[in-house]
Amino acid sequence: MTLYALRKQADKVLVPIVRQFARLPISANGWTLLGALLGLAVGVIFIYGWWYLGIALFIFRGIVDHIDGYVARNRGQRSTFGAVMDDVSDRWVLGVVYAGGCLNLAQDYPHVLIVLALGITGSLSNALIKLSIYAESQQDVWREDGKIGHPVDAVGSFGSAEFMLYFGFGVLFTAILDDPRPLLAGAWAVAVMSHFSLLERCWFAWRRYRSVDPAALSSE
Repeated sequence: MTLYALRKQADKVLVPIVRQFARLPISANGWTLLGALLGLAVGVIFIYGWWYLGIALFIFRGIVDHIDGYVARNRGQRSTFGAVMDDVSDRWVLGVVYAGGCLNLAQDYPHVLIVLALGITGSLSNALIKLSIYAESQQDVWREDGKIGHPVDAVGSFGSAEFMLYFGFGVLFTAILDDPRPLLAGAWAVAVMSHFSLLERCWFAWRRYRSVDPAALSSE
C-alpha cells in the first residue's frame, strides 16, 4: 500500500490555499504546464546544490499540482487530454528532480550515475506495468469522479509519495547537515524500492491474470 492513500487527508489541508490560487485567470492545462516548468527549474537548481531554494520551489510545485485538478473540476475544464498530461507531467518532474540531485552527487560519487539509471528505470517500469495492466485488464477498471481506478493502484511499496519521502528527506538532511550522504541514501532508496515495487506488481499481475485469456475476453 503506497502513501498515496494519505493524499485525501493532505488535500483537506491544501484546499484553502489551492482555492486562492485558483482565482487567477489561468486554465487547468496552463497550471499543468507551469508545474512542469517549475519541476525543470528544481532539477537545474539541484544540479548546482541550491538545496533550500529547490525545496521551496518543489513544495510550491506540489501546490500547483493540486491547483490544475481543482480548476479542471470547478471550472468545467475536465478533459482526457488534461488528465493524460497531468500524469505525464508528474512523472516527468520526478525524473528531472531525481536526475538533478544525482548529477550533483556525481561530483563526489561517480557511481551514483549507475544509481540514477537504476532509479529512472525502476520508476519508469513501475509506471509502465501499471498502465499495461490498465490496458490489458479493462474489465477491472472503474471511474470515480472522472479518474480511472484499478485494484493495482493499491499494490506496491513505491509511488510518487514514497519518492518525495525518500528523496525529499535526503535533500532536506543534505541541506541541513551540509553532507551529501543523506541525498545519496535517498537516491539509493528510490532505486531499490522502485524495483521492489515493480516485483510486487508483477506478482499481482501473475496471481490475478495468469489464467485469463485476453482473446476470450475480446470475443465476449
